[in-house]
Amino acid sequence: MKGILVVNDFTIHPIIDGGRVRLFNIYKNISKEFNVKYICLGDAQKIQEDIISENFRVVIIPKKLLYRMICIIAEKILRCPVNDFIALFLAPYNRDLKRIIKDQNFNCDIVFFSHPYLYPAVMPLIAKNKMIIYEALNVEYPLKKSILGEGIIKEIMLKRLKLTENDLLKRCDLCFSMSEYDKNQLAQLYKINPSKIFVAPNGVNADDYNDFFPQDNRHKANGNRSPMILFIGSGHPPNIIAARQIIKNIAPRVPNALFVIAGGVCVQLKNEWMGENVKLLNFLPDDEKKELFRSTDIAINPMMSGSGTNLKMLDYMAAGIPVISTPIGARGIDIIDHQHALVCEILEFPNQISCLLGDKNLYNKLSVNGRNLIKEKYEWKTIACSIIVTINREIKRNKSLYQRT
Repeated sequence: MKGILVVNDFTIHPIIDGGRVRLFNIYKNISKEFNVKYICLGDAQKIQEDIISENFRVVIIPKKLLYRMICIIAEKILRCPVNDFIALFLAPYNRDLKRIIKDQNFNCDIVFFSHPYLYPAVMPLIAKNKMIIYEALNVEYPLKKSILGEGIIKEIMLKRLKLTENDLLKRCDLCFSMSEYDKNQLAQLYKINPSKIFVAPNGVNADDYNDFFPQDNRHKANGNRSPMILFIGSGHPPNIIAARQIIKNIAPRVPNALFVIAGGVCVQLKNEWMGENVKLLNFLPDDEKKELFRSTDIAINPMMSGSGTNLKMLDYMAAGIPVISTPIGARGIDIIDHQHALVCEILEFPNQISCLLGDKNLYNKLSVNGRNLIKEKYEWKTIACSIIVTINREIKRNKSLYQRT
């Protein structure tokens, strides 16, 4: 069994946001054919190894005290999370990381860079006969450019990031992007041949939602209670912007509905004014999220920026919840407007919510078609299988190049 070494600047657990959900499901499925070791930085006090499955292990390397202190100071100055940038600049000085990567050289055939932030620290330690793969969960440079505040620190960080992502894309043998849009953006921004970029979108375990989808009761928007409109998001800046759109521009125009905002995004909103028909729920364990889904009439995704694919969209649709999204929120998913979901600009959300609540036929149509689309194209096991096929094809094509020594 060939070995895969995955390097990333954050841990998989706790699985509380879209990136971690993807990493857990993709590599757990890939580990059915490859021996996967995921090496990352974390807040553990000492080096820690977690066994996820028989062929999937996670090694957490502690961030040093200086690393954590610089991170706290930088976040106060820039007023946004900068953990990944700190890894970009300081990870090359982590001796434990360098030692473990050197040891793993003998046990792996393929190196996955999930995000580019550990590339400067790790790549100089990797033997030349390894297959290098970049898993581009976002197009990092333009995404970070839209998030960071202005100033000389921003310019220094962005310059280093762009150089790193460019070098990784030119050096890698394969790249997996989240959508065709991301693929084209990577190819144009860094002037690389798009033929080595393959789309491996985000996914969902649709069977987890089988009991959410009774054939005789898809239209839930009735009864005496107020209709419930749901948005879930992490503390990622594009989610914060989307949540504020709900509070300021959507919920006030649909006063008869209850708007529930859940997830890490609520931490950033707790001190803000909001109307009586907006409720914050903070972090939700899986079982509580599923109970919330049972009460949800419509899910909305008013994203105005971002990269990659929104996992929450896939969860909503797999559960048979009709969705209203901006075009940016629906990126990376083969949605046809009014067929699988409603796709419109934020100014149209209030009217579309009211129309959908009052149209049982459209409501049921979106519920059925949305779920069917997810089951057909966006199951984690199907996506992982396509990644495995692509890797094996590359190994076969260059068999003499990727020989472990």
